[in-house]
Amino acid sequence: MSPANVNLTTMRFDVVLRTFADFFEREGIRYAVIGGLAMQAWGASRFTKDTDIVVTRTDREAVVHFAESLGFETLFVGPSHSNHLHSNEDLGRIDFMYVDEATAERVFSAATPKPIVGDVIAPVVSPEHLAMMKGLAMKFAPQRIPYEGEDVRLLLKLPDIDADVVREYFEQQGLLGLFDAIWKAR
Repeated sequence: MSPANVNLTTMRFDVVLRTFADFFEREGIRYAVIGGLAMQAWGASRFTKDTDIVVTRTDREAVVHFAESLGFETLFVGPSHSNHLHSNEDLGRIDFMYVDEATAERVFSAATPKPIVGDVIAPVVSPEHLAMMKGLAMKFAPQRIPYEGEDVRLLLKLPDIDADVVREYFEQQGLLGLFDAIWKAR
């Protein structure tokens, strides 16, 4: 089966997370779960069809090489992200976000180990950082506003989120109107 024909609904997130977590630990690579799995870890009922992980940009080459060594087809590699798809439905798709050292320090120091799927516990980005990442996704791909905006709305409903930090970030990105609309809708 070619990667384009993979049924992503049967993906084994636990297998993927354990495999990459073991690699990250062996190599001393800091990471955190982002995307739909992070939304689920924070209590949002959210369907996802892939695994999203953030790592430091300096680890990009090692991460891409490891994914390819497992048989993942690299669909795209750029400075800020890469996408990989496996023909084995259990492994499905994995996307990586790459951040600079300063951002990595803030993101990883605020990450919280949380249950993800089955007995897998992994570091998950803070709700604030997750909302900020979703803000960037909407800025660069406005067609994502309906579902990324809904995720931000759900995150802003969490009792301990620092909404002022999220608002300030959206304002810095020129997205204050979008933040205000999401805030009003929560």
